Amino acid sequence: MRIQTGNPVSGDNFYKRGYLIDQAWDLLESGSHILIAAPRRVGKTSLMHYLIDNPRKNYNFLYLDVESINNENEFFRRVVNKVLKSDFINRSRKFLSFLEEHLPTIKKVGPDGVEFGVTDQHDYLDMLTRILKSIVCEDKKLVIMLDEFPETLENIIEDEGENAGRHFLQSNRELRHDSELCNNIQFIYTGSIGLENVVSKLNAIQTINDLSRLKIPPLQPTEATELITQLQENLEFNLSKSLIDYILQKIEWLIPFYIQLIMLELKSLYRDEKLKNITKNTIDRAFDNMLEQRNHFEHWHTRLRKALKAAHDYNFVKELLNIASEKNTITSNEIFNLAVKYGLENSYKDLVGSLIYDGYINNHDDAQVYRYNSPILRMWWRKNVAN
Repeated sequence: MRIQTGNPVSGDNFYKRGYLIDQAWDLLESGSHILIAAPRRVGKTSLMHYLIDNPRKNYNFLYLDVESINNENEFFRRVVNKVLKSDFINRSRKFLSFLEEHLPTIKKVGPDGVEFGVTDQHDYLDMLTRILKSIVCEDKKLVIMLDEFPETLENIIEDEGENAGRHFLQSNRELRHDSELCNNIQFIYTGSIGLENVVSKLNAIQTINDLSRLKIPPLQPTEATELITQLQENLEFNLSKSLIDYILQKIEWLIPFYIQLIMLELKSLYRDEKLKNITKNTIDRAFDNMLEQRNHFEHWHTRLRKALKAAHDYNFVKELLNIASEKNTITSNEIFNLAVKYGLENSYKDLVGSLIYDGYINNHDDAQVYRYNSPILRMWWRKNVAN
């Protein structure tokens, strides 16, 4: 296994948690549509890539990152394009009839995609529905994976308003519940934003209450130890159990991303300083070096700037995180007083919920006391944002 800190991992570089893979297949084989729920950098996209690379019999997967889309019709056009480029398309009589019926709507289907001869006003949801109905067959299932789906929803709300967001959600629900598709077409939704939080603000939770939730937790200590052991296979040093335990204690929130980062820094120190072995001091310096790499953590801040368009929302969240970074914790009373300060008494709980889902803070130890999930993020925030 090789260290990889950028793109989602796949193949031999993916750390397989068998119970998560089994849970995903249990849901798929039960016919469920799935919402993968987890904060950023925990491994949602990597899990989807694993399913794509290791399909079970009669299952076909399509993956589409929809983060940049800001319009419902464009969303369905992209899905149409992806479906028509896939190997799942069969040259059935029904599908050929569909193509003939829609020429010149569809001018060309080839390995580079689909060339449409229509304007953006064409109803691509209707086209997608008809395409899917033309290609379904009894013994095959198509699973369409939509990564960063909540981002699309937020983009639509920002550009076109809340009613457009509700319509988008309802359109997706109706597609999932089409009686001619529901036995053969399934959807997996995921993203770095909590979909439930965004939908709750629209009072539209009924549009996603049919989704089965697959939660991806941080690694257990035994899993994190195994991951480090596997990463060491391509390194020139070996860590003792006590040193691995020391690393895990310092990371605390055991997500694969942080483990990969610290192993990368240890690799660099060992090589650049021509060290003979790794010590606790080496590990401490590796953590210091990791925190100096602003690009590894800046997305935690820029995500809030992008998502919280209202100045009072952003300032409330920023001050909440500033206090928690400086004092290690922040209480429910302190949070409420901040909400009063920014005039957010009626909406601050949604903002706190977003911080919990997105992996910033938790109140696991005491319902009235919040703290950072990761001391690494807390230290980075205190150094680079709070001060």
